[in-house]
Amino acid sequence: MGEDKAAVWDGGACGTKKHSLKFKLSLSYAVMALLLVASVSLISNLFFRSQFNRYMIRQQDAKNREIVSQISRQMVQNSGSSRAQALETVGVSALERGVIVKVYDDSGRILWDATAHNGGFCQQMLKNMAEEMQSRSPNFKGEYEEKKYPLMSGVKRIGTVTAGYYGPFFYSANDADFINTLNHVLFGVGLGSLVLAVLLGIYMANRISSPIAHAIGAAENIAKGNYREKIPQASGTLELDRLTASINRLSDELQNQEVLRRRLTTDIAHELRTPLAALQGNVEALIDGVWEPTRERFESCHEEILRLARLVSNLDRLARLEDENAGLRLSEVDLTAAAEKAVRSFEAERMKKKIQVSVSGPPVKIAADADQISRVFVNLLSNALKYTPEGGAVRVTLSEDEKNAAVEVSDTGTGIAREDLPYIFERFYRTDRSRSSRSGGAGIGLAIVKAIVEMHHGTISARSAVGKGTVFRVVLPRNQP
Repeated sequence: MGEDKAAVWDGGACGTKKHSLKFKLSLSYAVMALLLVASVSLISNLFFRSQFNRYMIRQQDAKNREIVSQISRQMVQNSGSSRAQALETVGVSALERGVIVKVYDDSGRILWDATAHNGGFCQQMLKNMAEEMQSRSPNFKGEYEEKKYPLMSGVKRIGTVTAGYYGPFFYSANDADFINTLNHVLFGVGLGSLVLAVLLGIYMANRISSPIAHAIGAAENIAKGNYREKIPQASGTLELDRLTASINRLSDELQNQEVLRRRLTTDIAHELRTPLAALQGNVEALIDGVWEPTRERFESCHEEILRLARLVSNLDRLARLEDENAGLRLSEVDLTAAAEKAVRSFEAERMKKKIQVSVSGPPVKIAADADQISRVFVNLLSNALKYTPEGGAVRVTLSEDEKNAAVEVSDTGTGIAREDLPYIFERFYRTDRSRSSRSGGAGIGLAIVKAIVEMHHGTISARSAVGKGTVFRVVLPRNQP
């Protein structure tokens, strides 16, 4: 249903290449993952190198102090030639560990010097160490360094040791292997994370783009007039589920509107056909001489003409009310007085059917069009009286709050089926499928009421139960914007 290709070419003059949402999401996940993995790996490597270098410096200092401690013990334990022999042993051992030692007594006289013992070896050792460090870290800048440490016997200073080494630190072969291994691990982890991120990106992109593709397909089907197909709402993403739910509701609403449109065409044809057929039959009978041209025959034709005129007048009124440019002649309207006036206009019908009609509630005044509000009461009361059986009751109840006024017109009539309630404000909609003239008018009254209420920025709703009656509730703002 959606665009499965990674890219399509725009048909415009520039021929712009357009990529699908799935491709863009996958690519963005991959780029983001690549940047994150590279950043984390680089930062981790730099941080580790920094910490490891500090560790090597501390290790070098610890090595120097260990050598100094050995020399201190030899200085205390030996004297004369045995001391010189012991110092040479320690010095050679230190030289093998990469440390060039010079030992001085407390007067500054040199007791042992590694450079004097084997200067060529010392130079070669430093050269080899520099070359090895350059091969392992080309940007490393090292040089020969010396540090002085005191020789102590208890609290007494007995001499000084100068420890020279290639610094600030030196990687041995084991150290270099450890760093290389760690870099390989970081690279492997980064590569694996990248692959997982790309796979996750493709999965998430598919989860996001698939519902959108279904939505596009459903929208295309709606555009073609196919309203039956629905989109499954199982994406697990709130916004996508709301999108699919909205399109599904749109499809249902358009399907209902299509049904209503077809029914409207049928209903209009029926409403026009009935009086026209009666007129045609009457006139043809008069022309053929079947009927005498009496007053009663002409009155019958006149009634059908009036019926057509009322239908056209109601349609014209509804069209004018629904016109966006239609205006209101605002004035202060007493809803209670308007309701009582409408009740009095139905006095004859009320008495004929012995229906009790009451108006209750405080005086409620709003800014509205008095003529239009009167029509709302007339249409609602006419509808209530029409469907309320003999001996029933119709009540008009008014209330208000700080912002709105509310009117409820309730009856004890036949009621409206639940499946019909959503459509009772549509043009020509009648719950009586037989459309007998005895059951009501053309089905425009409630549509007119709704149009008037919405012109006043109000709302109208209905609740009903079959056999128990119906309640229409109108809410109008007390002041028009």
